[in-house]
Amino acid sequence: MARYFSVLLLVLPVVAQELPSTPHGCMEGSCYPATGNLLIGRAINLTATSTCGLDGPEQYCIVSHLQDSNKCFKCDSQKPYDAYHHNKSHRVENVIYQSDSRGNFTWWQSVNGEENVSIRLNLEAEFHFTHLIMKFKTFRPAAMIIERSSDFGRTWRPYRYYAYNCTKTFPLVPAHSLRFTDEVICEERYSDIEPSTKGEVIYKVLDPAIHVKDPYSLDIQDLLRITNLRINFTKLHTLGDNLLDRRPEVLQKYYYALYELVVRGSCFCYGHASECAPVQGVTARDSGMIHGHCVCKHNTVGLNCERCRDFYHDAPWRPAETDNTHRCRECNCNGHSNQCHFDMAVYLATGNVSGGVCDSCLHNTMGRNCETCKPFYYQDPTRDIRDPAACIPCDCDPVGSVGGGVCDSHTDLDLGMIGGQCHCKQNVRGQRCDYCKEGHYGLSLDNPLGCQPCNCDPRGITMLGVPCDQISGDCSCKRYVTGRYCNQCLPEYWGLSNDLAGCRPCNCDFGGATSSRCGMDNGQCECRPHLIGRQCSEVQPAFFCASLDNNKYEAEEALGHSPDDPALPGNPRPQAETDCMQHLNNQLRRNRRHPHRHIAQQQRAALRRIRQLQQTPSISTVHRERQPGQMVTWTGPGFVRVKDGAGLKFNISNIPYAMEYDIIIRYEPESTEDWEALVSVKSLDLPTSLRCGNMLPTELMYTVTMPHHRRYVDMPRPFCFEPNNQYVVSIRFQRHAVSHRHLTAFTLIDSLVLIPKYEELPGFLGDNAQDERRRQEMELYMCLDSFMTVPMPALAELCTTLICSISSIMYNGALACECDPQGSLSAECDKVGGQCHCKPNVIGRKCDQCAPGTFRFGPYGCTVCDCHSQGSVGHQCDPVTGQCLCQHGATGRQCSECQPGQWGFPNCRQCQCNGHAEICDPETGACYECRDSTAGQLCERCVNGFYGNPILGSGEHCRPCPCPGHLDGGHSSGASCLTDYASNQILCQCGEGYAGPRCDLCAPGYYRDPEQPGGTCRPCQCNGNIDPQDPESCDPRTGQCLKCLYNTDGHSCSECKPGYYGNALAQDCRRCTCVTAGTLENYCADGVCHCDKQTGQCPCKPNIIGHNCDQCTPNHWNFGSNCGCEPCECVQPNAFSTHCNMFSGQCHCQTGFGGRQCSECEAFHWGDPRGQCEQCNCHPLGSDVAQCDRITGACVCKKEASGRHCDECARGFTGNFPKCIPCHPCFQLWDDALCKIVRDLTHIKDVIAMILEKGEVPGLSDVRILELEKKLAQVQDLIRDGDREGTFNLISQAIDDLRAEIALTDGRLMSTSRELNMTADLDNALKRNLTAMEKELKDLNNTLHRLHIDLENYLTVGFAEQFENIRKYYQSSLNSEKRCNASVYGPQSPVEQSEDTRNRTEALLKDRKDLHTVAANNKSLSELEEKAHEIDQTLQHLSNKVCGGHDNTSANSSCPNSPCGGAGCRDSDGALKCGGKGCKGTVGASVTALDSADEVNKNLTATSKELKTIDKKLRDIAKLTQTVKTQAKDTLDKAQSKKELFENSNKILRDFIKEIKDFLNEEGADPESIEKVAQQVLAISLPFNRTVIDNIIEQIKANIANLTNVEGVFNHTTEQLAKVRDLLKRAQDAKTKAEEVSDNINKTKEALDTTQSVIKTAEKEMTTALENLKNAQNITTLVDNKLLNLDKNLMDVMMRLANLSNGVDLLKNKTQQNREMAKVAKAQSDNATQESTGLQEELANAENLYKELKEKVDSVGGTGEGNINQRIMEMKKEAEELLKKATMDMETLRKLERKFNKNEQKMQQQRDELADLEKNVTEVKDYIRFKVMGYNNCQ
Repeated sequence: MARYFSVLLLVLPVVAQELPSTPHGCMEGSCYPATGNLLIGRAINLTATSTCGLDGPEQYCIVSHLQDSNKCFKCDSQKPYDAYHHNKSHRVENVIYQSDSRGNFTWWQSVNGEENVSIRLNLEAEFHFTHLIMKFKTFRPAAMIIERSSDFGRTWRPYRYYAYNCTKTFPLVPAHSLRFTDEVICEERYSDIEPSTKGEVIYKVLDPAIHVKDPYSLDIQDLLRITNLRINFTKLHTLGDNLLDRRPEVLQKYYYALYELVVRGSCFCYGHASECAPVQGVTARDSGMIHGHCVCKHNTVGLNCERCRDFYHDAPWRPAETDNTHRCRECNCNGHSNQCHFDMAVYLATGNVSGGVCDSCLHNTMGRNCETCKPFYYQDPTRDIRDPAACIPCDCDPVGSVGGGVCDSHTDLDLGMIGGQCHCKQNVRGQRCDYCKEGHYGLSLDNPLGCQPCNCDPRGITMLGVPCDQISGDCSCKRYVTGRYCNQCLPEYWGLSNDLAGCRPCNCDFGGATSSRCGMDNGQCECRPHLIGRQCSEVQPAFFCASLDNNKYEAEEALGHSPDDPALPGNPRPQAETDCMQHLNNQLRRNRRHPHRHIAQQQRAALRRIRQLQQTPSISTVHRERQPGQMVTWTGPGFVRVKDGAGLKFNISNIPYAMEYDIIIRYEPESTEDWEALVSVKSLDLPTSLRCGNMLPTELMYTVTMPHHRRYVDMPRPFCFEPNNQYVVSIRFQRHAVSHRHLTAFTLIDSLVLIPKYEELPGFLGDNAQDERRRQEMELYMCLDSFMTVPMPALAELCTTLICSISSIMYNGALACECDPQGSLSAECDKVGGQCHCKPNVIGRKCDQCAPGTFRFGPYGCTVCDCHSQGSVGHQCDPVTGQCLCQHGATGRQCSECQPGQWGFPNCRQCQCNGHAEICDPETGACYECRDSTAGQLCERCVNGFYGNPILGSGEHCRPCPCPGHLDGGHSSGASCLTDYASNQILCQCGEGYAGPRCDLCAPGYYRDPEQPGGTCRPCQCNGNIDPQDPESCDPRTGQCLKCLYNTDGHSCSECKPGYYGNALAQDCRRCTCVTAGTLENYCADGVCHCDKQTGQCPCKPNIIGHNCDQCTPNHWNFGSNCGCEPCECVQPNAFSTHCNMFSGQCHCQTGFGGRQCSECEAFHWGDPRGQCEQCNCHPLGSDVAQCDRITGACVCKKEASGRHCDECARGFTGNFPKCIPCHPCFQLWDDALCKIVRDLTHIKDVIAMILEKGEVPGLSDVRILELEKKLAQVQDLIRDGDREGTFNLISQAIDDLRAEIALTDGRLMSTSRELNMTADLDNALKRNLTAMEKELKDLNNTLHRLHIDLENYLTVGFAEQFENIRKYYQSSLNSEKRCNASVYGPQSPVEQSEDTRNRTEALLKDRKDLHTVAANNKSLSELEEKAHEIDQTLQHLSNKVCGGHDNTSANSSCPNSPCGGAGCRDSDGALKCGGKGCKGTVGASVTALDSADEVNKNLTATSKELKTIDKKLRDIAKLTQTVKTQAKDTLDKAQSKKELFENSNKILRDFIKEIKDFLNEEGADPESIEKVAQQVLAISLPFNRTVIDNIIEQIKANIANLTNVEGVFNHTTEQLAKVRDLLKRAQDAKTKAEEVSDNINKTKEALDTTQSVIKTAEKEMTTALENLKNAQNITTLVDNKLLNLDKNLMDVMMRLANLSNGVDLLKNKTQQNREMAKVAKAQSDNATQESTGLQEELANAENLYKELKEKVDSVGGTGEGNINQRIMEMKKEAEELLKKATMDMETLRKLERKFNKNEQKMQQQRDELADLEKNVTEVKDYIRFKVMGYNNCQ
């Protein structure tokens, strides 16, 4: 009895932990209801999917009834269990209690042989589930799953998996130990086949071994909370006979049977209740039942206390914690409400302080706590907010307030609120909103802002405080500001700002701007063309301002007239009768009588000069060369020299502005005489301008004196010129104050200049201050005087501004620089005057002509003529070819060469070649191409092979040498000869290899007989191995080598002599270096050994190698013996390698091994030489001898030492070795006790090992456990007389907990055992690693010792041994590297072998686990075969229905008789085969429908892609067409400009020809003038002849004609697209008429195939169209290039005959048009891009629809066909939309085609005009040529 009470006392503390919390506990923290078995009272909620005997009695057997004769029983569960009447019922509710009232066991049992069985518990509310205990009557399941649901069975989640073999049963579930509380794992400890009965399964939701940081976290609460629990049994434990025999009686012993099921838990109340009541609707009141309705505290309510009670929502609901109840707090509504709710956003905003929001506030209040007044009310400042009358109504003016009279509810200065303050309109103020704000006026009810703003611009008003009148709203403006709101500047002012005046003046340039007004915002003036800047005072780049002398006319371009020409003004003076020439002739005659030589020479020179002057024409051009650093005092190329009385006529037709101009003549005198000019200015047409129309007369005469000390003269009064009128200025130049003209008097005229009278222009004309200031500035800064002389001085900046203004008025803007691209450095020019920056030697304002003295105008400027000063007449040359005018006897472009046959320029002399040549070097006089076998600079000697004296006058000539080398002889040994005048003989000079006076002998080193015909001397063939100077080196007749050098031998010294080897031809024969000890004796004699003559390899003895036979083959030794080397025979693996010493044969042994062959253990080592020898390592202080036992390795220790190596103190001694001291005598007693404890520990260890091995505790069996249970039952009987029910529950709960703890302890013990095993394995591995490291250290020491020995050997042995050691060490290093690699990598490495061993061990362990089931499996094979046959029949039927096949699989699962496959059938690739085309099964039908749908989708997708491709190509064609059109338009524009240019040129040519005709028809035309005119006409040269122009024009015509093919390409493309539309329509019709899915698919496929073929044709045609368009583009480019070349070639003529201003304006207009067309093209491109984006979206939609179709095809019914039809119709609609877009694109192409045709017509017109122009040019040229021929023939 005492024992039973002791057990009860142990149980009670555990039970006390789960007692319900007391009310006191609920006040301070969390409280929880009592825990119990959730099954009690819920038998109706407990279900099982399989129960035996429900339909009638069933027989079952028990495997473990070995001692009973009755092993099989009946199960009848048709009625519930009754201990007296129905004790064979085994329903699932039997598991709630383990035994009945009679003490008999009750259980639940499943149907025999059924594996997938589940037990489910449905709870009426959420419960707190802690652990589960199951006790089985039969075997525990081989696999099962515990699952939970927290949403009343809608979703399930696993708790834990159990299996006998987790890896095989649940391969995806981890099988390691639990690491986290919520981790789902698989366990194996509860699924073993033993015990056969009363096996338990215990599961705890929270494993005590894992620490839980926060037990109140959401994750932990979610893990414990359940509404349903399900246990799935998935696999039975069998003995294997069921696999061999499938008879029912075999399966009668395999089923699930459960004695007891305990589901421990409590009512789930989140810590807010300590007790629970029955849930409404649950009538069960069983004793010990755990109810599900919490009796809530902490102001919470709900089935599980899951929410706060009403009006307690100021804090969020939360589960209670140990030290915090998380009580729901009451809301604060200030007495104005009794309803509220919780708002998390408010709670977070208040810093987790308060989250309650009041509902339905009373007393005109509102807000979260009813703390503010409602709109249209505000808090009375004298009352508290809790007062029911705290809120009173607002009082607002309805005119100025908004919101219907709402005001601020309370006063809050931080928020800017004042209680009772009305909400005013935007422009109204005051508490009642009854008057306007500052800056506003006119309070009005209709105005939504209340008052109107003054709207005064603060920049333009004078007062900011009161900007406008409160009633009218008028603003007060600044001085230059106007407008009602002072927001505008006065005219001619801009930039409204905060300045004192308000606005700034425009200050527009009076000339650059069209008016004095400017933009008010930016001050930009309206500029004239090509002027920029805000004030229009800057010139646009590449433009300039005309200078005051811009109207400048060069004298070189004027028409010259003789003195007698009546076109000149005034009458010509008579010619002087006695002139200088007559005077000088008289003087020369007098000097002959009185000779004075020097005077006569001067007079003759003057006479020659006078004659030249008399012969000089009246008008001639004088070019001035421009030297670096020289001041240029003229303009243009130079001057015009005018004879006394002659004159010039200037034609003026480019007047820019109608006004008066001063006429200035620039000149340069040639003498100190003054000249005068008679000037006539006449207008050819009557003036029509307002300025000049009233000016009379139209012709004026001027007479001005031209002083010799000045360089210009101006007319005494101006003349009025106007645009669009032609003027002629005729000037006669004559000496001043003389009566006769002299033929020798000349002056130089530079130019005629028209200076505008700027005082007449706007800006200077008025009397205002600005005009007066400008006039004064022009005079003060001498702006006008700067343009009188040349060069022009630097202009003041103010002058530049004024002159630009004048130029802008006169020319209506700036002028284009028009710098010649070839002659100028850039397109920029000077701002004033427009002078371009010219390249070297280029002149002209536009840099368009060569300077005097230069030629060849090109991209690099002009080239200096560089005429030779002595060979040329002057410094000028032809401007095109650069040919200088040469003196007599000079030639060449620069006149710097002599005539042919002469040399030595400038003193040319005849070539001196002794009659053997005609020409010589022009500089040295050396003769070229000497004849008659002569040579030399003057052809003064004979060539080699000839002799004689070829000098002219010697009478000799060159003759052949009489030597064998003569060409006529049979020998060729003498190359040349010479004459010995002393001996009067001819001496031959022999060739190489010959000797003798006549070269009839062979020289040393040569052989053969030269006397014989053809007997030439040849070199001796001795390969360079003889002395060529030695006559005896070779035989002179045969050529045999006699004295070979360089250790060579043989007939031709071509091989090395015996005992030598190498290359005799390279003189590289070396002595053989064979080692006698290693070379065969037959090849050695007298200490000299023979070797291979080529390689030097010596013949070695057996097993000897090396070039010199100086070493043994690897793994051999005994070098020097007569029989060669012997094998080393090193024992492996005792030796490092198979190599040994070449002389001693000593192998290189591993550490611990010795002997020559390493077949023994070395000294101080022990072990088996066949395995491993280890070092003794006996401690010298602890061992008697250094040698240990050769077998065991134990050292012989002294008395005080112990241990294997005698390096420890022995037992009974203390201290640190080697200082060991004997212990106290009492040590022996303790040593005996310690030995006993060690024996006990060893016994315990053995017992634990036996427990782990056998799975049972010795002395403790199932009988012992039954005894304990019986004793517990006795304890229960003893205490029945008290509160039996409560005590029973407590003891049951304690027992369950003890069981759980025992199971957990058992699991921990097993885990600890596994950890001990792992630790032991790790310890062994560490020991092995330590041993290996010690061995490696020893090896390193041995290696160091061996290396030290080898070093000593190295220092003592000779070179051969050293070399051998080097080779050995190198080989050893390689072997070491290989061993190192092999130890880590490769299949034979220890690492790989270790891994392989581990894998094989694991496989063996796995196989061993299943060995006990092999016998049972073999017994059930026959039963399995019968079951397999039955299943096979069923599978065939199902296979026929599903796959359409009915054949069984063959041995290789190929199913040869069933093409449709079936169950288990596989194809050749191993994939499952079921159904297919033509098969009638459901799979075949589904596959067919799916394939058809896929095919339709693919075809439609391909069609969509192809249509998109067509659309893209159409857009590309449109773009390309637009590009071609633009280029064609540019070409037309250029052709148009060239046409106009040619028309202007033609007009000028006609005028020029007319003038020539008029001149020739005049009666007074003298022959001299006619000749000059003819010469000038002939000097005009066109860049092309007629043939070239005809060819170019024909090419242009042909290229332009090729453009017409584009129309045909477009038409053809249109036809193909029409076909595409027709085929798409046919596809639509075919699709509409279809009734079934297959018909629809077939017809659609046919239409799509046809469409695809036509699309391919259209693609080809489009490709052709693209190629044609590219050809058209190339043709247009070619036309453009042709026109460009024509433009370049005609540039010089056109620049003198045409004005390009009209062409520039036209080009600008065309450029603007091109820009507009480019914008249109860009817009079309953007539209096309948008359409492409739309297509992509449609494609995405099609893909989504296809996915939906694929999901619906699985049904394959009528509905599926309808869906497919609908989808096809939708795709058809998409295709139609694509077609519409393509049609629209085609319409755009047609528009472009029409525009292109119009352009083609224009180009045709241009071609016609070009043809007419060509005709005109040809006629003009023919007419000029005809006239020239007539004038030359005086016809």
